[in-house]
Order: sequence, then C-alpha cells, then structure tokens
Amino acid sequence: MLRGIGIILFIAILAGVIAYIGDRVGHQVGRKRLTIFNIRPRYTSTIIAVGTGMLIALIITLIAIFASNQVATAFFRLNEINNEIAKAQARASELEQKYGESPVVINVNSLMTPVFGRIPKNAASTLRRQIVRDFYNQSVASVNQQYAGPPYNLKRFTPPPNLDTILNDYADDPKMQAYISQSDVLLFATASQNLYPHDQIHFGITSVPDRVIAPAGQAIASLVIPAGKNADARLALTELVGPGGWVPRVMIGHLMLPYFAGNVTVERMLPDGTQMQKTLNSGGGRYIMTAFAASDIYQHTFGVPVVVTLQRVPG
Repeated sequence: MLRGIGIILFIAILAGVIAYIGDRVGHQVGRKRLTIFNIRPRYTSTIIAVGTGMLIALIITLIAIFASNQVATAFFRLNEINNEIAKAQARASELEQKYGESPVVINVNSLMTPVFGRIPKNAASTLRRQIVRDFYNQSVASVNQQYAGPPYNLKRFTPPPNLDTILNDYADDPKMQAYISQSDVLLFATASQNLYPHDQIHFGITSVPDRVIAPAGQAIASLVIPAGKNADARLALTELVGPGGWVPRVMIGHLMLPYFAGNVTVERMLPDGTQMQKTLNSGGGRYIMTAFAASDIYQHTFGVPVVVTLQRVPG
C-alpha cells in the first residue's frame, strides 16, 4: 500500500520536473528566437520544449528498464505473465474442484508395494545399479497390477525416457554411498504425491540404511500416569503406542519410515492389562508406563515390537 502511494507520488513529481525543464528550454529558445526548418520561432520553442520533455522521459524510462528486472518485465512480459497467472488460477480451480469431490486413493509418502530391494554393505557400483534397476522394474509391475483399474482406477505408470540415467545417478548418489559404507540399504517404492481417482501413478524410490534402530531391551518411550479412580490404563497405552503416540514419534525421530514406525505391536505387558488397571485405580501417587524394544529393531523388522511395563514412581 505505502509502496504504491510512494510510486504514484514519485511519478507525479517526475512529471512536474520534466514539464518544468521542457518549459525552461522552450523559453530560452524563444528568447533567442531560434528556428528550425524555417518554422516561426514561437512554434520552434514549443517543439523543442515538447521534444526535450519526451527525451528526458525516454532516458529515464531506459535507465529504469536496464536497472530493474521488475520494470523490464512490466514493459515486455506483462501479457505473458498475466496469461500464466490465468492458466495457474484455472488449474488451481480445477484441482480444488477435483480434490474436493474425490477421495485420496494413495497418500503422499505411503508405501505402494510390499516389494522391497536390498543393497549389500559396500556393494560396488555395478551391483548397486543392477539391484536398483531390478527393484524399479519389479515395483513398476507391482504398482500397475495393484492400482491400474478398479477399485483404485489409476492410470498405469509410464517410466520416463531417461530412466537409465536417473537410476544410475540414484545408485551412485553420495548419500547412497554413505549408507552402504555403514550397513545394508533397503529400497522401497513410495508415493511421491497424493493420488486421486484417474490420476497417473507416480512413485519414487526411498532408500534407508538397514541398521539397528533400537536394540532389544532399550526403553523407547515412557508416560507418567497419576494414579486414582479416573486413571485409564487403556487410554495411556494408546497414547504411548497408538497411531501418533510417543513410540511411533520416537522411532520416526530415529529415521524409521513412518509406515513401519506406526506399526507398533505389544508383545507383552508387565503386569497384564487387567492388573495395570487395578493398580492405577487402587493406589495413589504416580506410575510410569514404559515401552521397551522386544527385540533388535531394524528397518526390515517392518514394525515396532515392544514390551510395556508399569512401575510406581519413587517418592
């Protein structure tokens, strides 16, 4: 707002300056009774005054064009930009209508197929490239078979024309080389965007090091529960290990893929659920509910097996 008012004031002042200079030049020409092309002096002074103003305006405009990309764009590409804006608005309206009416078939970053690849630790470039290519081909066949047609009604995935270059660059990427220098690497096909009915299938390759994320017996997350008649062991357990709970969040923080981190299975409860509820309702003070890794947890565990305990907080 203020910038726009400033520009208007600047243009008004500049116009006044140009008019003043043109008038002064014309006045001086008139006093000296100069003439061009045998035109009477008073007409000559008027022509020179107008020409001077035009020349000054032209010079200032050229300076502004060469000094500012925004000014140059406004002069030479304004129609093109307006057309692009109109197309973008039309596309946005189309997508808004489409996404407002259609359910999401596949959410972005979702695992698209149970097929996965494994690159051994310290694998050479040739082996890496072969494994990535084989995994990609298997994933394409799997997603087309699973999602093309009913009930998902997506269009078949079409590989890009420069596929070999893309896969080789992926296999030789510095991040990939850093991963395989430390452990095996797992490959998964994940959705690169939200997919709606009749969209073409899109997916990308997600690579993760297959290292120990949580060793057996390690405490993953804990929750403090005030004891009393209103304490609810099941609600606390859901907050600890349920979707969006503390255990999934901690495992995601340790770089476990979200669709595996959310797959928490309680293999054992100490004490069992019924006894936990009785303990919380009959006692006072505070208790701590803790989820421990039931075994060594890797990416290839494809989930988070835990043992949940309940202990009284001392004091």
